[in-house]
Amino acid sequence: MSIGTELASSIVGPMPVQQFLDEFLPMAHIPHYSQPRAHFQKNQTFNKTVMAKDELKMYQPFIDSMSRFALQLHFVNSHSQGDKENGYTFEMRPDISIYHKLIGDKAPPGCDSSLLDMHIEFKRYSWDHPFSSPSSTDRHTAAFTDSTPNKTNTLGQIGAYAAVQLTAQYCTHCFSVYIYRATAHIIRWDREGAIVTELIHYNEDPSLVTFFSQFLQAPPELRGVDTMVSTAINKEADHARCKLGLPNETSMLKTTVPGARDAQPFTIIFAWPKVHSTTPFCRGTCACPAYDLAGDRLVFFKDSWCLDTDNITPKGQIYAELSGHRVPHVPQCLVSGDVDSWPEQKMQMRQHSQSPWACRKGLLITPHTL
Repeated sequence: MSIGTELASSIVGPMPVQQFLDEFLPMAHIPHYSQPRAHFQKNQTFNKTVMAKDELKMYQPFIDSMSRFALQLHFVNSHSQGDKENGYTFEMRPDISIYHKLIGDKAPPGCDSSLLDMHIEFKRYSWDHPFSSPSSTDRHTAAFTDSTPNKTNTLGQIGAYAAVQLTAQYCTHCFSVYIYRATAHIIRWDREGAIVTELIHYNEDPSLVTFFSQFLQAPPELRGVDTMVSTAINKEADHARCKLGLPNETSMLKTTVPGARDAQPFTIIFAWPKVHSTTPFCRGTCACPAYDLAGDRLVFFKDSWCLDTDNITPKGQIYAELSGHRVPHVPQCLVSGDVDSWPEQKMQMRQHSQSPWACRKGLLITPHTL
């Protein structure tokens, strides 16, 4: 089964674009938002992009036009300079790679999945366009994605790029933009599924400009950054590297695992664990040795997006029951639990798949939680 075919049952759309912006980049959480100094001009701002004779000639005009509305974002033409060192067997080479200027004044020359904020993929031919636009009256019986080979290949391409980003960084979710000629879709990806906006005629409608303007000014939580994980520095990092037997140049991360029931939170330091999921929609399980700060000991750390169903017992509870019955050869579970998060950081597909705008044919939902 191709990646695109595998993804199709977990893609929900077409979500009204204003609702998408209100729910995932709410202005209430961007209190110091300021309007872009540049002014959107209908049927003028992106003229050079939509009038380009071939796809390659769309990239730079789009970058030039959109950059005026998002001064704190680096837009990089990366179609010929991809990320070969991403841990996968394929090169991640989106048409445009976007980086927040929080990384510095200079962006990577191409795609760097470990720093990437968002990617944009362009297509010019209808046989590559994976999303449909059914009438609002048959959404319950209509499919949102097309199953023809070229279209599923496009879906697989943008889905694989999202999977790489979610693997290369600690993210709760990420965004991308798909552009087909004079139209665009904004996509929100998480471990449960993807939510895709309705078509945006971006040279007529300023919604895409608004999205980028709100995204660049949004706090890290809304942009998808997992704020439960931070960089460990100085003596703590040095001590953890020594205990774990890691080279001095190894980057170290720090997180706190919440305690289930009355258990105390548990802070650990660890190196970046390796995980290479082929799809963004999965548990994203990673595991590695870690250093327990309070206990001055080595522990084993496992991180995953748990399935969120009533008939699945949490693993921490299973370990506790096995230990209580003195079952031999079972590791001691020191602490386990789900992390706290903003509502916008939670998995979204299950909730929105029941919306009036959602095409439901072929949807297969596997609920997850942080």
